[in-house]
Amino acid sequence: MRAFAWFLGAILLAGLISALIAYPGYELTSTFATWAFHRVWGRVAMLVLVVELVWLCRHLNLKTRSDYGYGLPWRRFLTISLAWGAIGFATASVGAWFLLSTHLRIISPDFAPTAWNFARIFLIGVSSGIAVALLEETLVRGAMHTAIERESGPWTAALLTAPLYAVLHFTAKARIAPEDIGWGSGFDLLLHSFSPLAQPSLVFDSFLSWLIVGLILSLTRVLTGNIAVAIGLHAGWVVVLRMLQQGTTSGEAPAYSLWVGRFDGLLGYWLVPWGLAIAAALWLTRARWVPAARQV
Repeated sequence: MRAFAWFLGAILLAGLISALIAYPGYELTSTFATWAFHRVWGRVAMLVLVVELVWLCRHLNLKTRSDYGYGLPWRRFLTISLAWGAIGFATASVGAWFLLSTHLRIISPDFAPTAWNFARIFLIGVSSGIAVALLEETLVRGAMHTAIERESGPWTAALLTAPLYAVLHFTAKARIAPEDIGWGSGFDLLLHSFSPLAQPSLVFDSFLSWLIVGLILSLTRVLTGNIAVAIGLHAGWVVVLRMLQQGTTSGEAPAYSLWVGRFDGLLGYWLVPWGLAIAAALWLTRARWVPAARQV
């Protein structure tokens, strides 16, 4: 549990430090650029967190590729990730089909369904999928999971990282008006960023969705000992998610409205049967796919 507390503390400390120095940073950058305050705050938070994590990983003796989930030979790792990326894309497409067929999502009025536009949003999805999967899996199912597993075992690591992974997806897109920017604006932005969590009825279904996704990804890490499968699945899912964000908008479907949450119009209770089906399939077929992906 101490390792989990270290990572949680690092995340909270990065938020506090960035809140403290965001305004001086904003004033400094305003002399040569016109960046919005929330962008300066975000970049500062990211830089602070990176510095903290470099120190923390050394402190927790996370030094080898295996410690970060990259224990497989590179060619094997890439082959497995690509194969599971295709599986992730296919399984997420089932969810997209449900959303579109029930008119919970409809083609956006400003999106022309041409071959070029589909190719464009697909490439956007691929670039986002690769970046998001590499970053989040390396940190959560890689370094954090390894550190917790050493102390408390793999299943405890899975059960601790999945809820944190879910919570971190609820940062709101908070903004501070230019005329209101001051020394306390960093703290205002920090508080507003997590304001959705103050409305449980608004975010519970989406939280449950992210929790299930996190548990599925953690299951693959526990069974294989690395993050090759997790990166592939995660990237494939993000590709479809980004394509839906780029090419569709929320539709009117009263008969099915319960299945999609109000937080983003994409996640919701529909992910519960979807996620349970995937988890069950992974578990029941583990004798077939785990040996090829297992880190010896």
